[in-house]
Amino acid sequence: MADAPINPLDLLIKSQQAALKLTTDVLRSLQDAAVAGATQPAELTTQVADMARAVAGMSSAFTGIAGSSVQPLQDFIVRQREIADTVHTLAEAQAQLAGVMASLAEHHADAVNALETVTAPLFAIVGAQPTAPKTRAARKAEGG
Repeated sequence: MADAPINPLDLLIKSQQAALKLTTDVLRSLQDAAVAGATQPAELTTQVADMARAVAGMSSAFTGIAGSSVQPLQDFIVRQREIADTVHTLAEAQAQLAGVMASLAEHHADAVNALETVTAPLFAIVGAQPTAPKTRAARKAEGG
Protein backbone atom coordinates (compact mmCIF):
# COMPACT_ATOMS: atom_id res chain seq x y z
CA MET A 1 0.00 0.00 0.00
CA ALA A 2 1.39 3.42 -0.96
CA ASP A 3 2.20 5.86 1.82
CA ALA A 4 -0.15 8.81 2.12
CA PRO A 5 1.44 12.16 1.29
CA ILE A 6 2.83 13.97 4.32
CA ASN A 7 0.73 16.92 5.40
CA PRO A 8 3.14 19.83 6.03
CA LEU A 9 0.91 21.21 8.78
CA ASP A 10 0.91 17.87 10.66
CA LEU A 11 4.69 17.69 10.27
CA LEU A 12 5.04 21.24 11.60
CA ILE A 13 2.83 20.47 14.62
CA LYS A 14 4.74 17.26 15.40
CA SER A 15 8.07 19.07 15.05
CA GLN A 16 6.90 21.84 17.39
CA GLN A 17 5.70 19.29 19.93
CA ALA A 18 9.06 17.50 19.78
CA ALA A 19 10.93 20.80 20.14
CA LEU A 20 8.76 21.78 23.12
CA LYS A 21 9.41 18.42 24.78
CA LEU A 22 13.15 18.76 24.21
CA THR A 23 13.13 22.31 25.57
CA THR A 24 11.28 21.12 28.67
CA ASP A 25 13.79 18.28 29.09
CA VAL A 26 16.71 20.70 28.81
CA LEU A 27 15.20 23.07 31.37
CA ARG A 28 14.51 20.16 33.73
CA SER A 29 18.09 18.97 33.24
CA LEU A 30 19.40 22.44 34.01
CA GLN A 31 17.43 22.48 37.23
CA ASP A 32 18.61 18.96 38.14
CA ALA A 33 22.19 19.93 37.28
CA ALA A 34 22.06 22.91 39.61
CA VAL A 35 20.87 20.68 42.44
CA ALA A 36 23.33 17.87 41.61
CA GLY A 37 26.25 20.27 41.24
CA ALA A 38 25.84 21.32 44.82
CA THR A 39 25.32 17.82 46.24
CA GLN A 40 26.83 15.28 43.78
CA PRO A 41 29.61 16.60 41.47
CA ALA A 42 29.93 13.25 39.60
CA GLU A 43 26.24 13.32 38.74
CA LEU A 44 26.69 16.85 37.40
CA THR A 45 29.07 15.58 34.72
CA THR A 46 26.53 12.99 33.58
CA GLN A 47 23.75 15.55 33.52
CA VAL A 48 25.83 18.03 31.50
CA ALA A 49 26.48 15.29 28.91
CA ASP A 50 22.75 14.52 28.83
CA MET A 51 21.99 18.21 28.35
CA ALA A 52 24.45 18.40 25.48
CA ARG A 53 22.65 15.50 23.77
CA ALA A 54 19.28 17.15 24.43
CA VAL A 55 20.50 20.43 22.94
CA ALA A 56 21.76 18.54 19.88
CA GLY A 57 18.34 16.88 19.59
CA MET A 58 16.65 20.24 19.95
CA SER A 59 18.80 21.59 17.14
CA SER A 60 17.68 18.82 14.80
CA ALA A 61 14.06 19.40 15.85
CA PHE A 62 14.35 23.08 14.99
CA THR A 63 15.87 22.09 11.66
CA GLY A 64 12.82 19.85 11.11
CA ILE A 65 10.51 22.74 11.93
CA ALA A 66 12.31 24.99 9.49
CA GLY A 67 12.25 22.31 6.81
CA SER A 68 8.55 21.61 7.23
CA SER A 69 7.78 25.33 7.12
CA VAL A 70 10.06 26.30 4.26
CA GLN A 71 9.37 23.45 1.82
CA PRO A 72 5.67 24.27 1.27
CA LEU A 73 6.58 27.92 0.78
CA GLN A 74 9.29 26.99 -1.71
CA ASP A 75 6.82 24.72 -3.57
CA PHE A 76 4.30 27.57 -3.65
CA ILE A 77 6.89 29.94 -5.13
CA VAL A 78 7.88 27.37 -7.77
CA ARG A 79 4.22 26.89 -8.75
CA GLN A 80 3.76 30.67 -8.98
CA ARG A 81 6.78 30.87 -11.30
CA GLU A 82 5.25 28.11 -13.45
CA ILE A 83 1.96 30.02 -13.60
CA ALA A 84 3.81 33.21 -14.59
CA ASP A 85 5.60 31.33 -17.38
CA THR A 86 2.29 29.85 -18.59
CA VAL A 87 0.62 33.28 -18.60
CA HIS A 88 3.60 34.68 -20.54
CA THR A 89 3.28 31.91 -23.13
CA LEU A 90 -0.47 32.63 -23.40
CA ALA A 91 0.24 36.35 -23.88
CA GLU A 92 2.69 35.56 -26.68
CA ALA A 93 0.11 33.33 -28.37
CA GLN A 94 -2.54 36.06 -28.06
CA ALA A 95 -0.14 38.61 -29.56
CA GLN A 96 0.47 36.28 -32.51
CA LEU A 97 -3.28 35.76 -32.91
CA ALA A 98 -3.82 39.53 -32.83
CA GLY A 99 -1.28 39.89 -35.66
CA VAL A 100 -3.05 37.22 -37.70
CA MET A 101 -6.43 38.90 -37.09
CA ALA A 102 -5.06 42.33 -38.07
CA SER A 103 -3.69 40.86 -41.30
CA LEU A 104 -7.03 39.17 -41.98
CA ALA A 105 -8.85 42.48 -41.42
CA GLU A 106 -6.51 44.26 -43.86
CA HIS A 107 -7.05 41.60 -46.54
CA HIS A 108 -10.82 41.73 -46.00
CA ALA A 109 -10.80 45.54 -46.29
CA ASP A 110 -8.82 45.22 -49.56
CA ALA A 111 -11.38 42.71 -50.88
CA VAL A 112 -14.26 45.04 -49.96
CA ASN A 113 -12.54 48.01 -51.66
CA ALA A 114 -12.06 45.92 -54.80
CA LEU A 115 -15.71 44.84 -54.72
CA GLU A 116 -16.84 48.49 -54.32
CA THR A 117 -14.67 49.53 -57.23
CA VAL A 118 -16.17 46.82 -59.45
CA THR A 119 -19.80 47.38 -58.41
CA ALA A 120 -19.85 51.22 -58.20
CA PRO A 121 -20.60 51.73 -61.94
CA LEU A 122 -23.44 49.20 -61.76
CA PHE A 123 -25.01 50.95 -58.76
CA ALA A 124 -24.67 54.31 -60.54
CA ILE A 125 -26.49 52.96 -63.60
CA VAL A 126 -29.45 51.63 -61.61
CA GLY A 127 -29.53 54.69 -59.34
CA ALA A 128 -29.03 52.87 -56.05
CA GLN A 129 -28.09 54.97 -53.06
CA PRO A 130 -25.08 53.75 -51.06
CA THR A 131 -25.87 52.18 -47.71
CA ALA A 132 -23.94 53.70 -44.82
CA PRO A 133 -21.71 51.13 -43.16
CA LYS A 134 -22.32 50.27 -39.51
CA THR A 135 -18.70 50.35 -38.40
CA ARG A 136 -16.89 52.02 -35.55
CA ALA A 137 -15.29 54.43 -37.97
CA ALA A 138 -18.67 55.39 -39.48
CA ARG A 139 -20.22 55.93 -36.02
CA LYS A 140 -17.29 58.12 -35.01
CA ALA A 141 -17.60 60.15 -38.21
CA GLU A 142 -21.30 60.71 -37.48
CA GLY A 143 -20.43 61.96 -34.00
CA GLY A 144 -21.88 59.01 -32.07
